[in-house]
Amino acid sequence: MKILNTVIIRAGLCSLFALICMFSSGLCYHQIGDNVLFHCWWGNASVSNPDPIDCHDISLAWNEEPPSEVRVGQRFNVSYHIEATDDFYESLFGFHLSSYNINSSNDLRTFCHSSPCPTQMASLRSFKENCCVWHANIHVCHPGNCGKPSQICGPWVDNDQVQSTHTIATFGNINDTFTAEVFIEVPEINHMIAHVKLGEMQMAIQKSIYVTDHYCGDGRCSDSEDCSSCSVDCCASLPSYVVALSSSLSSVIFLAIGLTIILFIVWFYYQKQKLFYDESWIIDYSDLRLWEGNDKGSMMSLINSRIHGETDNVSGQGSVFNLNGNRQIFIPTGVYEGKTVAIKKLNYRSRELQLTKTLRKEVMQIRSLDHANVCRFIGATLRSSENVIILTEYCPKGSLNDVLQNDDIPLNWGFRFSFVTDISRGLAYLHSKRIVHHRLMSTNCVIDDRWVVKITDYGIPSLRVCDSDRASEEGERRKRCLVFFPPEERDSTYYIPTLSGNVYSFSIILLETATRIDPYSEELFIDTTTGRPRLPDLAQEGCPCPSTYQELIESCWDEVPGNRPSFDQIKKSILRMNPNKESPVDTMMKMMEKYSKHLEALVGERTQELIIEQKKTQQLLYTMLPQAVADELRQGRPASAKQYSSVTIYFSDIVGFTTLAGASSPMEVVTFLNELYSTFDDILDKFDVYKVETIGDAYMVVSGVPRVNGDKHAGEIARMALQLLAASKIFVIPHKPNTELKIRIGIHSGPVCAGVVGLKMPRYCLFGDTVNTASRMESNSEAMKIHCSNDTAQLLKKVGGFQLECRGTLEIKGKGQMTTWWLKGEDKPSSSSSRRIIVKSSGGTELYSEGAQLRSSSAVLRTPNRVIINIPGTPMQ
Repeated sequence: MKILNTVIIRAGLCSLFALICMFSSGLCYHQIGDNVLFHCWWGNASVSNPDPIDCHDISLAWNEEPPSEVRVGQRFNVSYHIEATDDFYESLFGFHLSSYNINSSNDLRTFCHSSPCPTQMASLRSFKENCCVWHANIHVCHPGNCGKPSQICGPWVDNDQVQSTHTIATFGNINDTFTAEVFIEVPEINHMIAHVKLGEMQMAIQKSIYVTDHYCGDGRCSDSEDCSSCSVDCCASLPSYVVALSSSLSSVIFLAIGLTIILFIVWFYYQKQKLFYDESWIIDYSDLRLWEGNDKGSMMSLINSRIHGETDNVSGQGSVFNLNGNRQIFIPTGVYEGKTVAIKKLNYRSRELQLTKTLRKEVMQIRSLDHANVCRFIGATLRSSENVIILTEYCPKGSLNDVLQNDDIPLNWGFRFSFVTDISRGLAYLHSKRIVHHRLMSTNCVIDDRWVVKITDYGIPSLRVCDSDRASEEGERRKRCLVFFPPEERDSTYYIPTLSGNVYSFSIILLETATRIDPYSEELFIDTTTGRPRLPDLAQEGCPCPSTYQELIESCWDEVPGNRPSFDQIKKSILRMNPNKESPVDTMMKMMEKYSKHLEALVGERTQELIIEQKKTQQLLYTMLPQAVADELRQGRPASAKQYSSVTIYFSDIVGFTTLAGASSPMEVVTFLNELYSTFDDILDKFDVYKVETIGDAYMVVSGVPRVNGDKHAGEIARMALQLLAASKIFVIPHKPNTELKIRIGIHSGPVCAGVVGLKMPRYCLFGDTVNTASRMESNSEAMKIHCSNDTAQLLKKVGGFQLECRGTLEIKGKGQMTTWWLKGEDKPSSSSSRRIIVKSSGGTELYSEGAQLRSSSAVLRTPNRVIINIPGTPMQ
């Protein structure tokens, strides 16, 4: 039944349109301009049924536009595409204009965008059912063959009309670009039509082309050519002196024509400079550079407001509301011709706008304005694919609403009177030019760097019509704006702003200036009968003449528009009230002095915070790279690799770590390794060593790099290894307290090369055979033993004080036969080895041992939260 009703409605509309066509033939065909409009028809439209239909949110446009002039037979390419909105698919599906087996508008959109068309079809019906755009081609026909002047010639051709070109039809998706190679054989004016069919609709767009059938150099002298204009074709048989004379005469004629053209261009340029036809205010969008992040926003932009969560573009400056109800107003700015300008984006695109005489007149009117209290109009972008943007003079202090709501700015009454005087002067000037402000609010009164208030967002109603629709404003934003609207505007569906309406809006600005309270805040009660805020006792606000000021407000918001004063009268009233005890400049100087002191304190505070953060960053960097290397990099110098003749490298890993990790959760493994390596790191701080890296259970330390310490590196590593071994013996695995931790250690001494590798996450790495040999010492070691090479053993013997046991000769992978040693301990603890050892247990960091290693007579006390070691000769802790 729904389908039947739709068909009946559609048939009725078509019948009604046919009746209109019978009585008014001017309505029954579409006049179409070059490359501006497009047409849509039903699928069964023809010469006898040419009535266009609504295009249902779909358009057709040229990608590669046909040239304006070509030669006969000249080949050229054209391309065109379809633009469709989401509403189009709703319309196409709802009116059953699709010939596809589709169940919803979403399915139709998917089908039209992504469904591939079959390469071969059995019939035209197959194309219609399997392709979204099932017909796309180019028609070219001579205008003399069309029924009416300027009528679109096609996409069908009558029997008595001649179609000079008709390309082969193609097909595809709705987002495809269709391209065709075309040539025209019929001279003079021709109409080229791009024609597409989709579903039960068809569309066309037209371009007029002039086709010439001859040109100079084609080998024939036509009637329009002579020896002077085309000597190649028309002067071949003439004597040379005739040719020369003709050429000279042609040069003179061309020179005269050129001078005439230049004079015409100068005259035309002079005429365009007249204000009405001057288009210098039309700005190319590419010449405008927009600021990112509102860097040029108002320096006083924080406003305490009770309005929640909306965006306000009332004054041409974007407003952002945070979650706390505070509104922060920014002025979107850009740079045009090297100057900062304020910008306002309108709600429609440039291509939708026509440069009418009305618009030219409105622009001419505001361009002629010149007043100290009116923001200067700079221009607008009308010829781009972006939204229309209006450019005006930039005032860096923000809006009057910004300043009034900023409690950090002290405003005495001399300053406030200066503000309202500037506004009254600006509005009086606008009214003298018969310009009515359509949205007068405190947010549309901006302050320049000299604290002069200027009126903005005025004039050009043709451009602002999309932004002045009061019915579109909703919620708190609409309620706030309504406070500034006069009663006659609030009570009217369609209202034309008036001069008296501006006076009413000015009364609200007077109240806001006196109280420094937002007009639609909870602090000012709104009378539901009149829609006006409550008038407080201005004497409490420090007003020097509260009764006179209050009388001015009441006269400005009088219910009868004719009883409201003019701005010339308002100016005189304000001047009488202004005590002039302190000029705005004096107030500004005091305010700047306060700002200067506040800024100095703020800079000092921020400097201290910066120093603290720099120290944190420096400390973090020193934990990642050696201090000397990190300092080189911080100063911008490259950290070149260095060769070290003799260092000692330590490697260790955990015996059975794979089995232990397999029986533990990832978090347990991470916690275990973190506590173990934190213990090791605390021990490393007591020795002249550098921790290179940890990979899994592997732990690598070096001495002698990057700080060279002579022959001490072997002893430093040996003592460190003994303490790490001692700490491992009593370390309690957090999640497996009954499992004994066993590590194996390998040490080797020799030359290495060290340097920083990589730009992202740089690492300090060691290179050389010494690293490999030290790793082999570790892999060939045994649990809870320190395995060292013969080179390290000889250095330790040279240093003295260490207990070494020869292990013998071993076959080391990649090294062959090597004599290796076990490091058993020290003969007597050194000063460095008698320092405290800090070990992290499951309960946290604990002090548990004194001395370099554990002896068999050591007493071990285990508790759930700490491990205490007592070595003979030392008291229990």
